[in-house]
Amino acid sequence: MPMTDMRRCALALIVLTLAGARSVRAQTSARRTSTSPAVGRGAANVLHAVRVPTPPVIDGRLDDPAWRTAPVASGFVQQRPDPYAPATERTEARVLYDGQAIYVGMRMYSDHPGGIASAIARRDYTGYSDWAQVMFDSHHDRRTAFRFALNPAGVQKDALEYDDGQGEDVSWDAVWEGAAHIDSLGWTAEFRIPLSQLRFSTSDTAQVWGVDFIRDIARLNERDYWSPLPPDGSRMASAFGELAGLSGLHAPRRLEVLPYTLASVTNAPGVAGNPFVTQNDLGTKLGADVKYGLTSDLTLTGTVNPDFGQVEADPSVVNLTAFETFFPEKRPFFIEGADLFQFGVGFPIGTSDFNFQNDQPFYSRRIGRAPQGSVPDSAVRANTPDATTILGAAKLSGKTAHGWTVGVLDAITQREMAQYTGSAGEHLDAPVEPLTNYAVARLRKDFRHGESALGGIVTATDRDIGSTSLDFLPTGAYTAGLDGFQRFDNGMYQISGSVLGSTVRGSQQAIALIQRSPGHYYQRPDASYLTYDSTRTLLSGYAASAQVGKVGGGHWRWTLAGHARSPGFDMNDVGFEQSTDWLVEGALLSYLNFQPGRHLRDWNALVGEWSGWSFGGERRSTGVFFNGNVDFLNNWGAFLSVARQFNGLSTDALRGGPALRTPAQSQFSLTINTDTRRAVSGAISSSYSYEGATGMHSTTVSPSLSVRPSGRVEFSLGPSVAWNANPWQYVTQRSALGDTHYLFGRIDQTTVALTARARYSFTPTLSFEFYGEPFISAGNYADFMQVANPRAAKFGDRFHTFTPAELRYSDSTSSYQVDVNGDGTSDLAFGNPDFNVKQFRSTAVLRWEYHPGSTLFVVWQQGRSLVTPTGVFDLGHDASDLLNAPATNVLLVKMNYWLSF
Repeated sequence: MPMTDMRRCALALIVLTLAGARSVRAQTSARRTSTSPAVGRGAANVLHAVRVPTPPVIDGRLDDPAWRTAPVASGFVQQRPDPYAPATERTEARVLYDGQAIYVGMRMYSDHPGGIASAIARRDYTGYSDWAQVMFDSHHDRRTAFRFALNPAGVQKDALEYDDGQGEDVSWDAVWEGAAHIDSLGWTAEFRIPLSQLRFSTSDTAQVWGVDFIRDIARLNERDYWSPLPPDGSRMASAFGELAGLSGLHAPRRLEVLPYTLASVTNAPGVAGNPFVTQNDLGTKLGADVKYGLTSDLTLTGTVNPDFGQVEADPSVVNLTAFETFFPEKRPFFIEGADLFQFGVGFPIGTSDFNFQNDQPFYSRRIGRAPQGSVPDSAVRANTPDATTILGAAKLSGKTAHGWTVGVLDAITQREMAQYTGSAGEHLDAPVEPLTNYAVARLRKDFRHGESALGGIVTATDRDIGSTSLDFLPTGAYTAGLDGFQRFDNGMYQISGSVLGSTVRGSQQAIALIQRSPGHYYQRPDASYLTYDSTRTLLSGYAASAQVGKVGGGHWRWTLAGHARSPGFDMNDVGFEQSTDWLVEGALLSYLNFQPGRHLRDWNALVGEWSGWSFGGERRSTGVFFNGNVDFLNNWGAFLSVARQFNGLSTDALRGGPALRTPAQSQFSLTINTDTRRAVSGAISSSYSYEGATGMHSTTVSPSLSVRPSGRVEFSLGPSVAWNANPWQYVTQRSALGDTHYLFGRIDQTTVALTARARYSFTPTLSFEFYGEPFISAGNYADFMQVANPRAAKFGDRFHTFTPAELRYSDSTSSYQVDVNGDGTSDLAFGNPDFNVKQFRSTAVLRWEYHPGSTLFVVWQQGRSLVTPTGVFDLGHDASDLLNAPATNVLLVKMNYWLSF
């Protein structure tokens, strides 16, 4: 489609969106008073808390005299399945407090006590169960909330909600008490939440907090709120009711220490002649986490010599792109409070050409990463650390009574050395990672009761290189930026934006590597707007984003977005990014329906378009898409996605070479899930991509099965199979005869994986969990070719396929020899790219919370890996080889103990 036509389509979509939004707004505004309560700022529900001289006993029975003195919160309404309708079953909530804690009592009446779902599971369980929950906006900023939940078996769950419900930190674990009890009327839940676990400002006068109560009725798939929340999730804390009557609350001194001790034994396969490999390696470790309340609003958290041995391993992948794979953070110290460092530098649409949704100026997995250096090529045997040791880290976090949110983190990782043997057998070592300091500071100010905010962020990475062998790393990398948003018209519309600048300094070698790296490619021969300079010692750039849209109210939503990212922008030293050199625009229009009908419980549909260019004006990507989601009355659901990506120019495909014209591609995906309330439930997801001009096709099928024999036991299986046939997979590039040759081939790849999980809970504080993932992927290459005319209109004219006379395989060198000029001699060579990767990773964890906040872990981990240079896929043979591959087993026992002063 010509560019002018695409622009006309985009303009027409925007005009229709704005007109439709105005019309629908008028209609829905006229209906709102009769169909739904107001859920914007200033909700009417008010509950008074009662101060008591004698606290209730936390046994889950609500029979203490103090509960009879407390006003009752009732009149719950549904959020689902029938938004704003009266709750199916009656619920009551009460709040008491004293100088030490907040006490919450909830009575959940039921006409079918036998149908109460009461799973016995470990803390933070998210499966099938009834729940009673309370959320406190103790800052009363209408943006954040602390969530506490109990199920009928007394299982605890807690989380930190932020950005008015748009983000959730489930790793946040407070130390609190709770109990539940089932009786003939239904069930009851009783909470004791110490004031030390909440954040609020000390005051001798009366305070008002935001509050809401939730009840989940599993058998009905129903969620009820005391203060109604919109079913589309566009608001949370700003729609809370108010908790009044809190007087004389003083934030207690908060000092918490969590020391740990660990003992481990690692059994690894020995390698003959390798003096660095010990088949049985014993290890011990000591460390501690510390939390200290500097003020009632700000908390200092520190960790010394942290260990994350109980954390689940990352899934296996085979990455054939030029870009790094993103893995989410799993380490508790870095997950907790991660919301404070979020910064909007992305774009609401992601495609196969670009995906900025994971991009952040602070990516905590850079801290403790695998060493980036290597031993000399002359090394005979080597032992390189798997990860960089974190000597210590500290965080300052909190939110003040005046609406300031503060997040500061600093971490130091040690200088890592690799051991190796030289050609004469001598023992040597080489630096593979320098002593490094990572720092990030985030500050944000709320205005207009949380309806607006303005913030900033600064990050810094400083390395003490100390060795010429590490000169390829920058000595310093810094980013600084501003972001903000404003909601208006009772929160229905929002405008937001951000700007972020980056600067990286280092040796000429380090900055040259960044210029030539994926996502930058300053060396592109056809990019006259880029200047590659090998003498640079500094590289700077910027990224900017802007969005405006309708985010709440009625059925319609729309968004207009733009994003710019300069070629020199780089935040990968302590942040995450994949691609730069973008000017992108996009538009979204969606319709949401949450009112149950004759056959459907709810449904929504979304259409969108995008176009992206380089800073040199090259049209890199253009497309349109449709997404639809539906939930049926029987609690089955389905999701459909269709996208069409038109021809473009990829500035990344040749990995530093000229831009390559890319073919149009169609993409489809479909997911169907059954009723998760059942003891046996499942889902199946499938996706398909196809290029008409090339014959490329890719198919993935991922079924899943979950079985819940009882409230104590649950296991799931998630197999997946993927087939990828791509006639233009990048292989490598070689210089010959005064020119650079970009080599491609046809790949036929098959990937099979299985994710297995199982849990057994003896009690809510003693549980066993297992995770295992076998993974097999094989890719076979053929029909090798080189780029002939990268911008040719026809796909066949862009490449020259090597003839048998031009290409031959050498068994002695395991490489392909290419006669480029036809003179009978080899001009360039490249290795056999065929691969067969087999991996198995598993983790089994016995977890016992033997005292509130104190945990004992017994962990067994096993890893197997086998890589061979063959592209043959044979499931039976490959699975047998994987089972027989040498295994590395790790058994560790870790105990921590929570101390509060």
